[in-house]
Amino acid sequence: MPRKKPFNTAHKILEREILEVFKACYTDFPKARIKTFESPDFQLIVNRHKTIGLEIVRYVTDPELIDDSDYSRFEPERIQELIAKKEQKSLIYKRMRYFELWLLIVSGSNPLEPVLLHPESLDTSVFDSSFFDKIFYLDMRRTRLYQLQK
Repeated sequence: MPRKKPFNTAHKILEREILEVFKACYTDFPKARIKTFESPDFQLIVNRHKTIGLEIVRYVTDPELIDDSDYSRFEPERIQELIAKKEQKSLIYKRMRYFELWLLIVSGSNPLEPVLLHPESLDTSVFDSSFFDKIFYLDMRRTRLYQLQK
């Protein structure tokens, strides 16, 4: 019988920290038992019939966009690329039959990354997914949460 692949502990600790910031920022976060998983990263078990899958992906700044400062320009088109990349895992997620599937895109989780300069309000109409039920963008440095798709 094949052994289960162990979780990368440091990576999972970082994801758990991100989840805690997300919970604090998202006022509609459900009361749920949280189970660490791999694809998606977490299962939010609300009740026996309602489990939400939560996938976390980091928005990493393109090195070409970084000048000699500690700041980098935010690119909405890279958000759409991350959404499309995660949608490629749709067969894995569909087998789990989640009540909802959420995607959380995170910037600023690594203190060595430059600070992203983005507008105070994001135009959410430019983001599209027919697969994820909700998509969020979390700026960890400013503890600001944007819901990109409801």
